[in-house]
Amino acid sequence: MNRREASKRETRQLIMKAAKKLFLEKDVEQCTMRAIAKEAGVSAASVVVHFKNKRALMEATLTDDIDRTTDNAISTMPSKGALADRLTHIWSSMYAFYANNRDLYRFFISSTVFESEEETPALTDQTIRFLDYLEALIENEKKDGRMDSGVDTEIMAKALFSQYFGVLIMFYRDVSMTPETAADLVLAMTRQTLAGLV
Repeated sequence: MNRREASKRETRQLIMKAAKKLFLEKDVEQCTMRAIAKEAGVSAASVVVHFKNKRALMEATLTDDIDRTTDNAISTMPSKGALADRLTHIWSSMYAFYANNRDLYRFFISSTVFESEEETPALTDQTIRFLDYLEALIENEKKDGRMDSGVDTEIMAKALFSQYFGVLIMFYRDVSMTPETAADLVLAMTRQTLAGLV
């Protein structure tokens, strides 16, 4: 990496650090690109060179924390037990993480989730990687005879993820819903899905 690239990377990191600080301290809607630039000690033009808008800056800044939380939940998930119960370990970790700064992540999700994949590359990559992880879990369940071999792995992974995400939306819409209540609800949904319908 040459000096120019190193300087560019350092500026990007300064901007992301400043943005995260302001996102956590203030109402995110009041965090302007200009305020972030001032906090980072760079020009407003520098911020726009690295991030075309606040949504792109939020995505780059906050998906790292989501990744770390997800990776930790996966690494500490029990290796034995029913799939629904094991997955609940991950869902519980994620709901608790989002609850720590509910307003910030509500804003983040509402600002990104309905954007195109091209507009949200970090979130897209994160989702693809997690769906791949779910598919691997499902394949293991099928291989070990705990799930019917005829189950479509991709569809089942998307169904399980959709249940988690659907409850996440409820969690943000209903301020009385706790992370525990959200995890219990998605657990019941997953158990019903895996048990099947008559």
